Amino acid sequence: MSGLGQGRWWAGVLGLTLLLSCHGSEQLQSPPSTDDGIGEGNEPPPTEPPGEPPPGEGEEPPPEEGPDSGTPVDPPPVEPDAGTNGPVGGGEPIPPDSASWRFWGTAEGGPREVLGVTQDEGGNIWVAGGEDGLCLLRPGATALRCYTLADGLKPWAPWKGKDPAPEARYLKVLSVTGGPAGTVFVGYEGRPNCESEFYKAPGVFEDPAIYKSGDADRVELQPDGTLRVVHYDIHSPAHSVPGYGHREKLCSVNRIIWDKARNSLWFASNHGLAWGEPDYQGGEACANAEVVAANAWVYTGGEKRQRCKFGVMEHIHPAIAMGDGTSEDSRLAGDVWGVAVRPDGDVWLGTHIRTTRFKIMTNAVGHEGTGAPWNFEMARKQSEEKKHVANRIDLWPDAVAEPQFPTHAQRKDDLVSDLVLMPDGTVWVSSFAWGLAKMSDAGLVTGYLLEGDGDRNISSLELDSRDGSLWIGHRWGKGLRRMHGEGAFVSHNPALGGLSALPVWDIQMVGSGDARKVLVAFSAQRDAAGAIVRPGAIGVYSGK
Repeated sequence: MSGLGQGRWWAGVLGLTLLLSCHGSEQLQSPPSTDDGIGEGNEPPPTEPPGEPPPGEGEEPPPEEGPDSGTPVDPPPVEPDAGTNGPVGGGEPIPPDSASWRFWGTAEGGPREVLGVTQDEGGNIWVAGGEDGLCLLRPGATALRCYTLADGLKPWAPWKGKDPAPEARYLKVLSVTGGPAGTVFVGYEGRPNCESEFYKAPGVFEDPAIYKSGDADRVELQPDGTLRVVHYDIHSPAHSVPGYGHREKLCSVNRIIWDKARNSLWFASNHGLAWGEPDYQGGEACANAEVVAANAWVYTGGEKRQRCKFGVMEHIHPAIAMGDGTSEDSRLAGDVWGVAVRPDGDVWLGTHIRTTRFKIMTNAVGHEGTGAPWNFEMARKQSEEKKHVANRIDLWPDAVAEPQFPTHAQRKDDLVSDLVLMPDGTVWVSSFAWGLAKMSDAGLVTGYLLEGDGDRNISSLELDSRDGSLWIGHRWGKGLRRMHGEGAFVSHNPALGGLSALPVWDIQMVGSGDARKVLVAFSAQRDAAGAIVRPGAIGVYSGK
């Protein structure tokens, strides 16, 4: 995967001594006004080059895509924070309760590495088990079953009707999101360099086993325990997107969001965000008539074209230009990790570079005769065009702002790891490197938390549907904690034992009220060579 590869970037670092405490508080810090935060020891971890250049000032789309190379943009507008120490909505802090936790690990048939955990509407718990595949814990079962390529998982798409050779097939399950009863949506990691493989110099072999690897599956559990698998080939055929030929950029799916109310999937991937049909059953045509109508367009000479193909539309990213002496066509996109659907159907998405509101449902401008909702291209422009700089939010500001192009030394990449939409419209955004940022419904940064060296490496967030508190998972340093009021934290590490030393890659909520459950993915610890030395586990919390 481009950017922060799970199992690579943090390898060998989890031996840090963890500071465990049951209660703590921290003052919400106002956003900086002049300090850019860039200096010795404050550079974020290196990232691999991301993706596609954004369009220019007018209506012209960008040129044919090639690999990206860097990052930039101005500090967002800042408003005073009302209620600095006001409640998140979580009421009184609740001490950790070991009796309310239950765990499943390798002894119960679980995978060595747990990168995601979810539950479908039938009560089946599904686990993203990395190279061990997709694992299932049925209701009432005491052991998991893991599915692999031999069971029909398909982390690749055929090229010109041909599947890759068996030795070229690669399985690593990165993400899972539960759907209707017996259905789970599964995201894969693509093979190394999958983002750029399709864009080699003329005459250089482009390996379809690489650029067609990864993406996602729709998986249905059958009565006999077998799987029915339908693959999402996240790409755009030639001329299905205005201004582009065939496009193959997205391949590693970090997170998946199921918006049941609008019958939508959102694939948070390397380089950008894609939309998918939850009911997709294969074939080229999309089934949602409203989506198809809103994304029809006319090619040169009057030929009608369609963006929605093979059950997907791709992609959107709040990319920026960079200024290391490169041309203005060299721009940064970055991996998408944070996604939340707003009540109006628009989508907040956070990347390694910027955060934006993708106005897929409220866009005021649509193609002739189609109206605004679902018009992917018009919504994309309202995040990516130069004139929409206010919708490219730099949460942890670079040293210079758009329209200036920052050099590498002037960058402070946001490295967004997750984001959560609160009931009042507030958005909490976490970073792999910089802690927590609080953002208003209007996209204004109002403050920061967890900026200390032992606190700022956050890998996952989730809103507690029971009481409105915020669950926070760390990549290392602080394990798992819960914020009941702004700056008031309760560590669950005393109840986790050795699991508190593992990265928390995913937290998901099931149900509401006193019956809700918190699902937590405790990953694995690896040595310097990448070998797993401490396996992960699935945690389920059912306490208050």
